[in-house]
Amino acid sequence: MTYTAIVKKQGTLANTWIITPKYTRIDGQNAIDLTALSADGIVPKINDIVLCTESLNDAKHNSVRIFDNNGGASPVIVGVFSQLITTNCDITIQGKTTLGTGNKKMVLGDDLATWASKVDAALSALYAWGATGTGSSGSIPPFPGTPALSPWQSTNLSDNHKLD
Repeated sequence: MTYTAIVKKQGTLANTWIITPKYTRIDGQNAIDLTALSADGIVPKINDIVLCTESLNDAKHNSVRIFDNNGGASPVIVGVFSQLITTNCDITIQGKTTLGTGNKKMVLGDDLATWASKVDAALSALYAWGATGTGSSGSIPPFPGTPALSPWQSTNLSDNHKLD
């Protein structure tokens, strides 16, 4: 069974939490508080809403009826709703992908970095040439050097996200 629950407090054993499942039994009673194990290093906070899954069978896998015994043998917290969107996962998508409304085209980062480096080199050359100006007869006025040149940084590219 999969359900949501509210975290009440940390359990007495490591990596366990006392939760209140948010369902009502068939007999009309609220679910009892359970001790749940958190999966994959999940550390919920008190009052977090968590996603749980559990076996209704006991540790010996005896059959049970939920309406008169919903204690659960092994509730496991598999997600915290405030963290579900930021859970780490590696995804590879083949083909065309639209993010958001898709009103703008994406940029290929390495190609942009190559282009920006060339623009930086050209701007640097212009700044250097402009600095030779004296303003005297036959010379260009001295270049003020503003705005300051801000070259492309490799940190502008993500180490985590890639696009073809």
